[in-house]
Amino acid sequence: MVLTAALAACAPAEAPPRPAAAPAHSARAPAGPSKGIPWQPVTRSPVPSVAKGLAEIVGAACARSDGALDRVAARLATRLDAGNVEPAELAFELRAAGSPHVWPRAWSYTGAALDADDTVRRARRWLGGFGDGGVRSCGAAHTTAEGRESVTLVAVDALADLKGVPLSARTGQWLDLTASMLVPAREAKVVVLGPQGAPRPIPTSLEAGVVRARFAPSSPGTWLVQVLADVDKGPRPVLEAYVHADTTPPTAFASQPAPGEGAGGAAADPTDSLLAMVNAARHAEGLGALARVAELDRAALVHAEAMRDARVLGHDVGKGSVKLRLEALGLEPAAFGENVARAASAARAHRAIWASPSHRTNLLERRYDSVGLAAVTGPDGLWVTEVFADLR
Repeated sequence: MVLTAALAACAPAEAPPRPAAAPAHSARAPAGPSKGIPWQPVTRSPVPSVAKGLAEIVGAACARSDGALDRVAARLATRLDAGNVEPAELAFELRAAGSPHVWPRAWSYTGAALDADDTVRRARRWLGGFGDGGVRSCGAAHTTAEGRESVTLVAVDALADLKGVPLSARTGQWLDLTASMLVPAREAKVVVLGPQGAPRPIPTSLEAGVVRARFAPSSPGTWLVQVLADVDKGPRPVLEAYVHADTTPPTAFASQPAPGEGAGGAAADPTDSLLAMVNAARHAEGLGALARVAELDRAALVHAEAMRDARVLGHDVGKGSVKLRLEALGLEPAAFGENVARAASAARAHRAIWASPSHRTNLLERRYDSVGLAAVTGPDGLWVTEVFADLR
């Protein structure tokens, strides 16, 4: 069974849209994945033929090994319900293991006794079925439990590496973030989200592929640091890390619905569900509801279908940026922005969007009065586009 994290990317709440940010690396455990180290699967109760086959196929498909991803795969491999891991939990596991990379994907295959050739074919097909750009990094585990054998892979297409962000810090402690881009980036931005208040950008520089920023947690609690970059498919998050200021890091994932999530349950159409959740979330923050506009729906649908067909999440996958798509419809809003996501359902997409500082900024932008929504189904789940605008 394939497990896929909900992915989300956003175009800023500006007209013209501002690009996103840059690279970042890990918060705990090793500083990050290392190049040139032969890939080794994490194996428990190994069956040599399966382990050997996986090592060969993953070694060929992945540019580098990552100890943090190995640890995540090992944790998932001990669970017979690994196929039910929700995207937010997969992201939590990466952060807890020390990986700052975003858009993780996980795959698990379980049976009473796995056939090595069949398992390798399935693993190869899964690893070849996606590509987010960047450097493919992988971790794997192979275990037996309760009379069943399980193989688990975790992969990310890393666009940047991060250092300088500790897992724990003191309130008021200045932290220096340094991120090294693995792909070309035109602009970069770092956004932080504290335990209270709205997300806020912090001063950021990008020079010779290195992103630098500095911030201090201003209150106790958990802070999310997100690095965004304007790369080939447009602005998108490339790194995330948690900093726990004067608080103990959690040891287990606790699922929490996003504000407004309960409002979308009764709608049969996923776009109606998204509209209800967006406006409920805005209402919870004291903001006005957005009106759904047919022209914005069309701009969103063109893009959602393009992402699904290309199996690529981004803001420009061959049909133009959101700015160009709006201009093609004769629209020149005073301000606009775009969120995109891929998830198992509209509710999961909303939850992923809320969890991302840059996406939440678009969702809660006070200038917007209108929205267009699209949700199309593909083999990878639901592809979602939200286009926001000030049309007054």
